[in-house]
Amino acid sequence: MKYLISESRLSDFIYEYLTNEYHPDYNWGPELHDFYRKDIAKHGFYDFEINDRRAYAYRGQGREQLLVRTWVSEKLNSLFGDAWKPVFVKWFENNSGLPVRELFEWDMD
Repeated sequence: MKYLISESRLSDFIYEYLTNEYHPDYNWGPELHDFYRKDIAKHGFYDFEINDRRAYAYRGQGREQLLVRTWVSEKLNSLFGDAWKPVFVKWFENNSGLPVRELFEWDMD
C-alpha cells in the first residue's frame, strides 16, 4: 500500500524526528544563542555532540557553514532522502540562533 504525505507534513515530521533524535548533549535554545555567537567569534567554530560524539559543527566568521557528520547524514538520507536537509537547516537555526548559508555532509575530524 502506498501513502501520500504532503510536503509540509513531511517537513513537520522530520523536524520532530530531529528534535527527538539529534538534540545535542549540552542543550541549546534561546538562552544559549549569545554563548554560541561569542564562542564562534573567539574560536571560529562550535561542535555539537550527541552522546559525546561529534554530530554536527558550525563554522562562522563569514562562512556560516553547517557541517553534518556522515554518521548523521547517512541515517537521515536513508530515512528521508534529501528532504531532511532544508529542515535540518531550519531546525538548527531555530535552536542555535546561528544563520546557515551552506550545509555540508562531513567526515573529517
